[in-house]
Amino acid sequence: MSKDKPCVLVIHSSRFGQSTKIAQAIVDEMAACGVDSDLQALSATTAPDPDRHDAVALVASVRYGHFDANAPKFLAAHRAWIDAHPSLLVTVSLTARTEAKRDPAVHTYTKKFLEETTWVPTRTEVVAGMLDYPSYKIWDRLAIQLIMTMTKGPTDPKTVIEYTDWDRVKEVADEFAKLVTDAPGVSENLNRR
Repeated sequence: MSKDKPCVLVIHSSRFGQSTKIAQAIVDEMAACGVDSDLQALSATTAPDPDRHDAVALVASVRYGHFDANAPKFLAAHRAWIDAHPSLLVTVSLTARTEAKRDPAVHTYTKKFLEETTWVPTRTEVVAGMLDYPSYKIWDRLAIQLIMTMTKGPTDPKTVIEYTDWDRVKEVADEFAKLVTDAPGVSENLNRR
């Protein structure tokens, strides 16, 4: 990490790997914008380093309507720090494969998560994940096929579709990097390092 660049803690929570790919793309794009990042998998021990991190981004997948159980625990344990710094929530969900479902204000799972945690991220985004039936275990495949049947999505067990809008992921990373760079207090943090 450079002492003259802000650093974002980018946390990913992924069931099948797409959220990790999205988080890595955010890290790469922020680096191109002059913002350093630390990429970590969400766990029970995930924590920001107040001497190192100037912001936090949580890239979390939704599985069967739920975020990883460690996500609300992370927010509760570090709430004061998170609320005092720029923050980004990127929800990764197959339901976001349609434009209407990409709006955080109407995305059911994002709204529910934010209501339950009372977190108000500086920026919230919903992006579509990847549908990869051949890689799923039987119970996951059947559950996802049921959900896809209910939402008029593809159910053929050979289907592999990447719904992620990578241009939008890049835009989100660019916007968040600018937000972090321009945030009050970041330059003071850099001077203390």
